[in-house]
Amino acid sequence: MARTIDIGSKTYYAKQTLKWCEKYFGLCDRKKRKLIFKVSERKRKSGNSDIYGNYCFWRNTITLYLPNNTTIHDIVATMIHEYTHYLQSRTKYRNYEKTHYYSQNPLEKEAKRNGENLWKKHACRA
Repeated sequence: MARTIDIGSKTYYAKQTLKWCEKYFGLCDRKKRKLIFKVSERKRKSGNSDIYGNYCFWRNTITLYLPNNTTIHDIVATMIHEYTHYLQSRTKYRNYEKTHYYSQNPLEKEAKRNGENLWKKHACRA
């Protein structure tokens, strides 16, 4: 079972992961404004599901919901997942939303795959 961590450590790991993402993936050249990163101490849900993080295309902001991210794996995988959304096209995402369920959206699948597959790569360097 994974060890839970305190809020200060969660924020630290999230910021380190964001730096890693910027080096590994690069910056999005389509964005006019710098990416904003925020943490929230609010627990967020959608129906019965916890929301770990969110990328807002309009505000160019990644928000990490600290209460839902209880392990280093949660934080790193969520940050990589949301950073993937930062790199993706809003137009493509909206078009897929019209024709696919959330779990079947190819851009969600890509973000989930990146978060799950790359977290170990980052964790080894953190």
